[in-house]
Amino acid sequence: MFMNRCCVKRLGEYGNKLWGADFQCFGNLGSVPRNVVVRLFGILLIGLFIMGCQANTTNNELKGRLTLWHSWTPAEVEVLEGALAQFQEIHPGVRIIPVSMPEEQILSEFSKTGNDGLGPAMLIGKNSWISQLADAGLIRPVSLNQEPDTLTFFNLRNRALVEYQDEIFGVPMSLEPYALYYNKDMVTELPESLDALLAEAADGNGVSFVPRFEEAYWGIQPFGAGLFDATGQFTLAGSGFVEWLRWVAEAQAAPGVILNVDDKSLLELFATGQIAYYVGKPATQARLHALADDQNAIDFGVMPLPQGPNGSSGPLLTAETILLYTYMSDEQAVIANELAKFLVNNQQSIRFMRELDHVPANPAIRVDRRIYPLVNGFARQATTAVVMPNDISSQRLVEAGNRAYITVLSGTDSAETAVCTFGLEVIEILDLSPTEVNLPSGCVPPVEDVEQ
Repeated sequence: MFMNRCCVKRLGEYGNKLWGADFQCFGNLGSVPRNVVVRLFGILLIGLFIMGCQANTTNNELKGRLTLWHSWTPAEVEVLEGALAQFQEIHPGVRIIPVSMPEEQILSEFSKTGNDGLGPAMLIGKNSWISQLADAGLIRPVSLNQEPDTLTFFNLRNRALVEYQDEIFGVPMSLEPYALYYNKDMVTELPESLDALLAEAADGNGVSFVPRFEEAYWGIQPFGAGLFDATGQFTLAGSGFVEWLRWVAEAQAAPGVILNVDDKSLLELFATGQIAYYVGKPATQARLHALADDQNAIDFGVMPLPQGPNGSSGPLLTAETILLYTYMSDEQAVIANELAKFLVNNQQSIRFMRELDHVPANPAIRVDRRIYPLVNGFARQATTAVVMPNDISSQRLVEAGNRAYITVLSGTDSAETAVCTFGLEVIEILDLSPTEVNLPSGCVPPVEDVEQ
């Protein structure tokens, strides 16, 4: 039987008192031998102290209520609630209250109730919300990365996803990179390169994607170093953006390639077998199943997007992330930390992958291609994906990038002019001086900007 040190110490203290010179209190037990009484009383005393120590351990267990907001689908909710029930079984003093909200409303509702001091203790949302919510003082930094058992979880990729102003503001649950969906009934050989993808389109296996900054970012890196260097600093010369816009403009006129900002229509074409390739995120799987009935459902696979002359594709990487509310009690904060660790541990990450095809953010999880072929396609893509720093004003950057695609595809600007204009806008957006941004050759900022 195990007793901790505090119990032994306390038992010794009481034993000295009970079994010392004042032991005459046992004299009224009549003819019972004194040594027998001592042994029986000792056994009783040990039992009482063990019970007391166990009670103290129970008192240290987690206790309290916690509200969790999310926008998961009904099928996802069933799995999530199973995980929450398991957590509550481990911690019977805890009650988790999950609340489902529409995806298009959850951020605004969190901001509104949070400002009133009524926000949920925990929110499952997008890592792209971090800068907005942190600036508003509505989410708190997490301390999980300081604990030895979670240090490996916050590898360079995961840290970049949730870092803002040198602090960690969330715990990534699942990764959401763009990748290439393909129709298995139409495709016989997977296109590894951009040239092979165009050849597939010309042979009748249609290709579609949305030609906007976020959705089409994946093609920049195959032609250059990308828009962000290893330190997260923005750079333009040698990024590959000019060459990629040229390729997109040529692909627009190529047979079998459909570029359209109407993503819903492109997905319907793929879901009905009219095209063979479609660029989408992991959540697209649920939309595909919703569009097709049992008789007409297509058999699809997922692979990394094609590489280019400079190497692998690099789509933007986002993540579904656990965010913690600033204004919760210390008791709730302890529960929230433990629940966050629980939801991203190996067992729960595998549960969400197995039952929901979520791409685990936990770097310890190995996604077997034979068992989880769809998740494996996204997981492989995530290894070459690009994380946009949260310190950058992403909305304005995306808008400027969208204009570059629009002007090139409409024939208004050349790729060189569009990228130069984009770079000058970025200088203003990020409040940088022209010397801090490596602009392409021939792209000259206004004289007044240079003088500043």
